[in-house]
Amino acid sequence: MPAGSEDAPRTTLPRTWRPLGARVMAAVAAVVLVATMVFFWLMLPASVQDRFSALQRVTLIAFFAAMVVVLYALFRTSARADSRGLTIVNGFKTRRFAWAELVRVSFNANRPWALLDLADGDTVVVMAIQYADGARARRSARELAALIAECTRTERDE
Repeated sequence: MPAGSEDAPRTTLPRTWRPLGARVMAAVAAVVLVATMVFFWLMLPASVQDRFSALQRVTLIAFFAAMVVVLYALFRTSARADSRGLTIVNGFKTRRFAWAELVRVSFNANRPWALLDLADGDTVVVMAIQYADGARARRSARELAALIAECTRTERDE
């Protein structure tokens, strides 16, 4: 979907986009993971629990904590536009771009996420806009594309 290919509603700043499906999945998976771990630990007889050494307990907790941290990284994914530019949060990596650095957003069925083209020729994945979210994601991509077109407009474009 090229930028501006369809009419996008006027977006007011600041505006934040987040993936719906990934956030729901991450939250549910974290709750289920923690609940399952606690449930199975409590279902073990005390004699079996006592056989776990301190190191084994710490290792078990660290393993589950690492999985929750990965799920949290998915949950915090976002793209936030304000008057100064666009901030992309993909997992634990945050990148800030001034409007002048942005060229366009591309989004199609061949990619799981929107792709941001930069003025220096580089590209950045925008995990906040995910193809799995369907019409919601297409609308978000149109909004972001229109916002980039509006905020990067120069006198020459008018």
